[in-house]
Amino acid sequence: MGEPIIKLEELMDLLNVSEEDAIKAILNLVSPPPPPATRENWMRLSTFGNSAPTTKDLWKKLEDSDFKCHKCGSQMRLSFNHINGNPKDHSLKNLEVICYSCNRSLSKKPTLDKNQHLRVALTAIQMWKENKHFPSFTEIRNNAGVKQIGGATYLLKYIKKRLGENN
Repeated sequence: MGEPIIKLEELMDLLNVSEEDAIKAILNLVSPPPPPATRENWMRLSTFGNSAPTTKDLWKKLEDSDFKCHKCGSQMRLSFNHINGNPKDHSLKNLEVICYSCNRSLSKKPTLDKNQHLRVALTAIQMWKENKHFPSFTEIRNNAGVKQIGGATYLLKYIKKRLGENN
């Protein structure tokens, strides 16, 4: 991704996030999906055919992937994807480890802008630093190069509040 436009420490300071909370957030994001919970959900839900591989097999799939997304290499918010699109086909050759972002891009309603939250948040902060006021959503969208703000709306409202600007 290149040189970040803001350092982690500066972001933590701007958003009033403690070091302990930042560490917890990072650990939470890179923690692999627990195979027992995945297996339990698949066994419980008819969408997944009320069946699932063993916990041991799911863990091996995570280990074999080196706990990284098969598509982009990210370690954040991993899950299992059914390669052939059949959520009832749990054969190990049909399962791949992918991150939330790649999973959303494969959905029937795919995310339009990958890493949208990151881009709009960093764009908003950079514009705020340069202009000394929080930009409009339209300005953020245009400068971030995304088609829509969408789910990042509440992240931007949070950032604006943390930066001390009134809604």
